[in-house]
Amino acid sequence: MDDQINLFSINRNKDKEPDKVIPEGVKVGRGMLWCPYCSIVVKFTKDKQLGVSKCPFCGISDRDYNVKIINKIWK
Repeated sequence: MDDQINLFSINRNKDKEPDKVIPEGVKVGRGMLWCPYCSIVVKFTKDKQLGVSKCPFCGISDRDYNVKIINKIWK
């Protein structure tokens, strides 16, 4: 039987510095955010228990400093 695939093991960007800017040519649609840790455009999902939105791949919150800075959602 083959080993189960883990999304974190196939993420090519783990253990790197978070992005500081969104790459040129990338358009972030309405309701989407750029995850600086995964380096992709994703829809952050609501975590009802914690009351925050999180990246479905790496689990980082929308309250993270780097997420707020790169997406210009600083409040």
